[in-house]
Amino acid sequence: MKAIVKEEKKIGFSYKEVEKPAISRDEVLIKVKASALCKSDVDVYEWTELVDKADYARPFIMGHEFAGEIVEVGDAVHGYKVGDRVAAETHIPCGYCETCRNGNQHICGNHMGVLGRTANGCFTEYVALHQKSVVKIPDNLTYEQGAILEPFATAMHAVSKANPSGKSLLIAGTGTIGQMAVEIAKYLGCTKLFALDVNDLKLDESKKRGADIIINGIKEDLVEVVKRETNGYGVDAVIDFTGNERVINQEVEAVRIAGTIVHVGMVEKPLTYHNFMYGVVYKELIVTGIFGRRMYETWTETMNILETGKIDLNSFISKQMKLEDFDKAIEEFPKVSGRIVFH
Repeated sequence: MKAIVKEEKKIGFSYKEVEKPAISRDEVLIKVKASALCKSDVDVYEWTELVDKADYARPFIMGHEFAGEIVEVGDAVHGYKVGDRVAAETHIPCGYCETCRNGNQHICGNHMGVLGRTANGCFTEYVALHQKSVVKIPDNLTYEQGAILEPFATAMHAVSKANPSGKSLLIAGTGTIGQMAVEIAKYLGCTKLFALDVNDLKLDESKKRGADIIINGIKEDLVEVVKRETNGYGVDAVIDFTGNERVINQEVEAVRIAGTIVHVGMVEKPLTYHNFMYGVVYKELIVTGIFGRRMYETWTETMNILETGKIDLNSFISKQMKLEDFDKAIEEFPKVSGRIVFH
């Protein structure tokens, strides 16, 4: 079978023939029907400083967002059968360490596997996956929609931590997951939703998805706009998708006393809070982060929301391409709003 393989610690990839995976007793073999390109996949392609620090063993098959059909089941697998339509939780926890046993499997600290990084990923024809990380998808979702459930659930996790019901919220950075967060926050009852970006097209899209106030960070002062629109108090919570130090420090000033900042965006270098004591400590800010999705609460919340039909996953698919055109997809990625989905 053909696969997108990362072989060297430098920019690039190989599209080559690899062996079809054999499964262990507790794994299933999935025929990949659709997969999606994530910014973190682009980072692996470029082999950024942050990726280099992880020092992943190579070679490995890239890709972690996908949906497909189970074609083989290990004899220790329970609850799944050949023919099931499934998506994947990217994280593969050990299941028995203290972190896992206390309800935090998604951030397992015991050499947690990560699909498309430490375990071979989905940019190929077949993928072997531990049963702990398999998620059934309903019949009313297409495989293309199933392929973007993972980032949608990431947005769901971030918004849940911000707890926006009846409150104000700033979403900083309106890439695909940021756009998803806008729709989810509005659905969950955010009463005043701000969206920040430097791209007017993305901001216009945020407006259509439910943002009440859009802010172009180049043309307007984030803190000034937020304070003006919140009677001087600031927003109740911020979700940061930018990973940008300057923006993050503006968020500290824009969030109200005892507010919350949820970090999602990747910060590749040491981060400095320029007004730490007065901006964070004395304001008693809650500063937290998310890594993926809670297993399995976030997936249940995601399916419940999608079942209402109020959010259309198709609107987050920008293009559909062939996997063999991966190099073209890398070129297109920064130009589109929404996921590029492979067949």
